[in-house]
Amino acid sequence: MSSKVINITLPDDLVKKIDRLAKSEFSSRSDFIRETLVRRLKHQRIVDEWGDDGEWETVVNFQDINPDGVPAEEVLEVLKKLTK
Repeated sequence: MSSKVINITLPDDLVKKIDRLAKSEFSSRSDFIRETLVRRLKHQRIVDEWGDDGEWETVVNFQDINPDGVPAEEVLEVLKKLTK
C-alpha cells in the first residue's frame, strides 16, 4: 500500500491534545491521526452521543481470554464481577 504526505492546519490546542493522547498510547502523532481517521471512516465513533471524548480505560480485554470470541455468558459473568 502506498502512502502520500499531506499537510493540514490544526489549532495549537488540538495539536497539543493529539500529542498528549498519542504519547499516552506510545504512538506517533502521525499514527494517532491515521488510526483516528480510519476509525471514523469505518463509522467507529470516537466521540459518543454523550460527548465522551473516547478516553476509556480497558478493564477486561476479551481478546486476551479468547482471540476467536467469547461467549456472551462469559462476558456477563466478568461484568457481574466488576460491578460487585
